[in-house]
Amino acid sequence: MRLRPTLAALFLSLASFATAATTPIHVAMIFDDGPHGEQTPKLLAVFAEEQVHVTFGIVGQNAETNAALLQAVVAGGHEIANHSYSHKHPKDLDAAGVEAEVTKGQAAITAAAGVAPTWYWPPYVAIDDNVRAATAKLGLKIYYAPKIAVSGDYMNTVSAEEILQRATTNIEDGTVILFHEWRPETGAQIKAVITKLKQQGCVFDTFSEMAQHLEK
Repeated sequence: MRLRPTLAALFLSLASFATAATTPIHVAMIFDDGPHGEQTPKLLAVFAEEQVHVTFGIVGQNAETNAALLQAVVAGGHEIANHSYSHKHPKDLDAAGVEAEVTKGQAAITAAAGVAPTWYWPPYVAIDDNVRAATAKLGLKIYYAPKIAVSGDYMNTVSAEEILQRATTNIEDGTVILFHEWRPETGAQIKAVITKLKQQGCVFDTFSEMAQHLEK
């Protein structure tokens, strides 16, 4: 004979389901390689409209030529991360070269933004002993993402529709969603990306906010 669940057990099951259904999914969107004179303002306008804060992976050379725009990023409540000075791959550099990329990037970004990044977001998400040593000297923290959803927008063969699909599929709590500022298709799709993620129960964190969330 099959046993019917007790009323208490049924209530407990329903409560658990309701809690699971309403538990937010924390995501952190990162936009690399800016500031970009044409695309960054468009992104900032969408983020302001949607009341979303993100992290920008700033390249030092671009910070030097777009200081006012970088200051607008900070004024909008977004976080900036050091994304090196000239976006060279660590594997192509010796220890001194990596240290120069980290150090010069930090100096250029801090001077342009008026605030120093606390995170280092390596180009190509490439982390080795030289990167660890260089960031440690500056007291910078490397952001280690437990999961990365790659939009693929750095590849011109990836369409706008595919960017949307890649950025909103199999998203879990703690996911970093990777974009690039310079791709027009990213700017065109970002409102749809945010809408779709909100429908999935996502909330949007900066790197620092996500780090605090994951520590809980």
